[in-house]
Amino acid sequence: MPITRSVALRRLLPLAVTSLLLAGCAPRTALHLPGTPEGMRERASVYDQLAYWPVQEAAADDGTLCVPESLLGAAGIAGDGHDDLWSRLRAGYALEGDVDEHRVERYVDSFAYKQRLFDSLESRASPYLHYVVSELEKRNMPLEIALLPIIESSYNPSAVSPGRAAGLWQIVPGTGARLGLQQSRGYDGRKDVVASTEAALDYLEELHRRFDGDWYLALAAYNTGEGNVQRAIERNRRLGKPTDYWSLPLSEQACNYVPRLLALSRVLEAPEQHGVELSPLPNQASWVPVEVGSRVDLQRAASRAGIDARELLGVNPAFAGGVTPAQRGNTVLVPADERDSFVAALSRAGAPAAASAPRPGERYRVRKGDTLLAIARLHETSVEALQELNALQGDGIAEGQTLLLPEEAVLPRRQYPTRETLALKEQGIYTVRAGDTLSTIAVRFGLRTAELASINGIGTRGTLRIGQKLRVRGSGSAVGTAVVPEQRYTVRQGDSIARIAARFGVRARDLMAWNRIDPARPTIRPGQVLLLRSARELARAD
Repeated sequence: MPITRSVALRRLLPLAVTSLLLAGCAPRTALHLPGTPEGMRERASVYDQLAYWPVQEAAADDGTLCVPESLLGAAGIAGDGHDDLWSRLRAGYALEGDVDEHRVERYVDSFAYKQRLFDSLESRASPYLHYVVSELEKRNMPLEIALLPIIESSYNPSAVSPGRAAGLWQIVPGTGARLGLQQSRGYDGRKDVVASTEAALDYLEELHRRFDGDWYLALAAYNTGEGNVQRAIERNRRLGKPTDYWSLPLSEQACNYVPRLLALSRVLEAPEQHGVELSPLPNQASWVPVEVGSRVDLQRAASRAGIDARELLGVNPAFAGGVTPAQRGNTVLVPADERDSFVAALSRAGAPAAASAPRPGERYRVRKGDTLLAIARLHETSVEALQELNALQGDGIAEGQTLLLPEEAVLPRRQYPTRETLALKEQGIYTVRAGDTLSTIAVRFGLRTAELASINGIGTRGTLRIGQKLRVRGSGSAVGTAVVPEQRYTVRQGDSIARIAARFGVRARDLMAWNRIDPARPTIRPGQVLLLRSARELARAD
């Protein structure tokens, strides 16, 4: 099928501005290792950080940004300079690349001139859209993803499909359980707007990493499953065909999923050109999350606070019978103007409640393999502070549990794979940046300057140029941990395929192939023994 380039002239100006701004930046090269004393950071190896993907860099800065966040789809200040939420949404569009224009335009035509459709959309999305956009901006994800719930559920958190997918993000029971969403007779986390949004975005980020930073493949995998997408890629690879989303033999629904999203984003970007008139949406939250305790009767609390109980329960359909389950950390959306009165009503009733949900970025959802110490180090805080804030008696935490973070906690910067980071992770090739020297790069990767120079066949006093590629692994070994032929590794608690691969400087897909692990279900268990091949053998195999 014909493929055309969709990068229109309207996108060239922001890219040009971004390039000029980036050209003037000289990013710091110090590696940020959460929990590492200042004196040790300069001597730490970058491979100590590969347990967290991607590598977190340049944590120390002067608080200024080289590029306006609106150009990157991230807003650090409420409102982000936009009076209208639609304008803010459009400013964060970031899906780029070649597309099949015929497939996209077919759906553009299906959305154009459907005024009644967009009128109802505005009504349904208005309680949630601001929250979803803000969550995406915190993660620096493309804001087109805020339109996915339109395609999935028409922004209806109560929606349930014939296939038992539920909520704004239409998550099926099995995936919900894997993402840590609780599902019981009294509570369905898939219908919880706050919990399901966090889980869905976590899942999309995971898919984005798995498919080497390709958002189109990640979106397709969200719709049809990563196993189906991976098998389609492998089939095309065997046949010598392209492996991009637009070339894959997927189901009809998956083939149309991304075109529908792009078409909808185009109509919303230029509504007048498509016969649609959008009413302005205020760029402020109309509903805000409030954390409450267990066994709270929401209808009674709403009545005490003077809030329409039916409306409150409609926005919070996760709680069967309008009562929060017997667990800590339940989150309820309440009208922004009535938040204080709702919290006061809970206090008068003696119900345990936090004054409000933590500000953006002050919560952490426990993932498989996490420990309290690791979470504390990641956010540069202490175990004691986490225990006190979350009323924990010991170090025990559970996957899916939500932890409050202290106000002084440092939030790790989220980054996505680029050609440079993938080359560093998979091949040990580092791209020289402004301000780099041979000695600073050597220190950063745990090498001696002479050793780094020898690996790359250059002199120790040689001049580096920005963009130059340097090998930061010697032949036959990875920095930090050498892999010898036929080495075997015993899986430990908290290990994952990605972390083990990064630790030994090999590719995750090679590690799975050597151990006959199904890429569609890349699971390992503590005590399992994995085979590791040497870098020399890997090079010979390639």
